[in-house]
Amino acid sequence: MKTIQYLVAGAMMLSISAPSMAQDVKSQVTAITKVVVDAKGDVNATKAQVKDFMKANKKNAEALAGLGRAFLTAKNYEQAKVYADMAMKFGKNDAAGYILRGDIASAEDNGGEAASYYEMATQQAPQEPSAYVKYARVYQKVDPQGAVAMLEKLRSVKPDYPVDAAAGYMYSSNNQLKSAMNYYNKVQDPSTLEDYILFDYASTAYVLDEFEKAQNLADAGIHKYPQYSSFNRIGLFAADKQKKYAEAVTYGKNLFAATDTIKYTAADYSYYADALINTGDTQAAVDAYKKISEVDPENKEVNKLIAMAYSKGKQFPEAVAAYNKYLEVMGDEITYKDYDSFADIYLEQAEAATTDADKDAAYKNAADMYGKIAEKFDYAAIYAVNKQATVYHLINPDVKAGIALPYYKKLVELVEAKADKTDSDVNKLATAYTYLAVHYIQNDKKTEAKHWAAKLLEIRPDDPNATQIMNIK
Repeated sequence: MKTIQYLVAGAMMLSISAPSMAQDVKSQVTAITKVVVDAKGDVNATKAQVKDFMKANKKNAEALAGLGRAFLTAKNYEQAKVYADMAMKFGKNDAAGYILRGDIASAEDNGGEAASYYEMATQQAPQEPSAYVKYARVYQKVDPQGAVAMLEKLRSVKPDYPVDAAAGYMYSSNNQLKSAMNYYNKVQDPSTLEDYILFDYASTAYVLDEFEKAQNLADAGIHKYPQYSSFNRIGLFAADKQKKYAEAVTYGKNLFAATDTIKYTAADYSYYADALINTGDTQAAVDAYKKISEVDPENKEVNKLIAMAYSKGKQFPEAVAAYNKYLEVMGDEITYKDYDSFADIYLEQAEAATTDADKDAAYKNAADMYGKIAEKFDYAAIYAVNKQATVYHLINPDVKAGIALPYYKKLVELVEAKADKTDSDVNKLATAYTYLAVHYIQNDKKTEAKHWAAKLLEIRPDDPNATQIMNIK
């Protein structure tokens, strides 16, 4: 699955952890959760605060389950079980303890036990939808039909519950995205969905390359849940994919102005930078690329991305400087494609040059990059030497002068040595033979010209240039 599926903000995910609870209990649970999580689930460190919490809530199943969930969040599973069991004991007609027990089992990779507790939760509190949904999500891996049947049971006991959305989320959670979309698309009004489901719907659409839908769903999320900046992330990515760059920039600005707990990624900055480049703001794009190192210090591509941004903005000295930094960082990991990309920068510089001297200098630098490829990577030598020959011909198209001559001769040597030649190889030979034959005939060297013309006729029997040269007396 692509990265976007995992970019949900932590705060958003908390909303699916447990059944809803009374507001006064919720505030107490929020406070004790911070204490427990900050202490990393240490029982001794939280003893006093937990004692006070228990004194106020010793027979409240919702509160006890909330305390247990705090320890679950802190990964102290055994202590979480203690309070889950208490919640089950005191919670008549309350599913919270059973659901928590199921969540603990799920965290311990015990799907069978998790499903059992979720099923008990549906029996204990038939109107609690999260029990049905969690059961279905766990059971779907082993019995998809049974999972769907549980969701249909939920529809029968709670007709107003968005079962199709729950089914979509279930399939998405198990990476069956097309099935997820089939259910999500049955939802009449996506804006009625809970935040985490709407986000998953949008991100699933994005992963399936339904970019327009993903953007529309992101807009719905931004409108209904403005505090969750992850919707701006989906909007940014989807708009950029559709080449709606101005819109992508707006999403990006809102994403990076977020006040929630979202953690930025290299992809966030890359998509934002791409949108900025395509709206003509080169420096802002460069600044965005530089931010990648803050979230991904091991990323070696940053200077290459910066170089490409400068190149697109026609700031070629800066592009060259950045690309040289990239090659320095890559060291022994440099591939022929790295040199090839550097050559592309010089070719773009040549196209943008306003004087012949600048154009030729840029072409020469590109040819040097191809020379490095031919020197360092035998398997790419034919490609590189052919490029060298082409570039030198661009520097001086006068075939009589023959500035590309050494490179076409080298190309012939490399291709002729191959036992099995592709159609592309034969085409390269034809170009080289033609250049060499015409060069020599224009310099009144008939013997050499006919030598190359004869070779050309071997692979192109009807070639008019070769035929004409061979007929010269």
